[in-house]
Amino acid sequence: MKKIFSINLESSQRNYTVRDLIDLKGKKQLTQINVSSPEEAAAAQEAKIDLIIAPPTGDIKKIRNCADKTFLTVGIPFLKYENKDKITKKAFELIEMGVDSIHCGSWNLAFMSHLNNFNIPFQGHAGFVPSQTTWIGGIRAYGKNFEEAKNIYNHVKKIENTGAWAVEIECIPDKIMSEINEKTNMLTISIGSGQNSDIQFLFAEDILGYSSIKTPRHAKVYRNFLNLHKKLQKERIDAFKEFKKDVTLKKFPSNKNIISIDIKELNLFKKFISNTD
Repeated sequence: MKKIFSINLESSQRNYTVRDLIDLKGKKQLTQINVSSPEEAAAAQEAKIDLIIAPPTGDIKKIRNCADKTFLTVGIPFLKYENKDKITKKAFELIEMGVDSIHCGSWNLAFMSHLNNFNIPFQGHAGFVPSQTTWIGGIRAYGKNFEEAKNIYNHVKKIENTGAWAVEIECIPDKIMSEINEKTNMLTISIGSGQNSDIQFLFAEDILGYSSIKTPRHAKVYRNFLNLHKKLQKERIDAFKEFKKDVTLKKFPSNKNIISIDIKELNLFKKFISNTD
């Protein structure tokens, strides 16, 4: 563990600093999971997942507290914070909460360079970028021909020039990822782009099997939480029905659920009540 100071000089500990991660490039492959709840964050830390990332819509403070020693990245949606002032203010708010890095998923390069002026760590996003699918003809793998692979490489280098420490590269051919990984100083984060990266990334909802959409080809399901959630919901309904039935049949509350009173005290109270009429 490394001792660190946050921007507001709050002391804490982390499994990795940005410097540690940069120094590990090419030496050790790390893991990253997208978590959406404090429970998932706590589980990731307990499982010794190297890095976690969370959407800004989650309870970031609780996620930070539940995984207080794990390197945490949080995304900032470009559409909600559409100018440099707003996006910088939000980044500072997150860093002040103990977030270690910002994910600039669909930001323009000028905004990323602007953020770099404040020495705030951030990562970019290249390859298949979900918010940009209209430009590539829909949801599909990207980079399967020379022109597309060249575009990805050029985009990665532009992101590198903004000062990013890492780049998520999504759904490109593994051999293209391998070549790009050798040509960038940033850490490469693979999601659906093969093994030849510095970091392997998946969503908790895919790992745990509760996604509302069909599991993508690049993901692997390790548990079936969807069925567990369905069973849990059925148990909730059944328990509520049993409660209602017990109330109807006068089985609840029973003697063990109520508070007794000494008969002497009760009689005194009854006498008092009768005198109030």
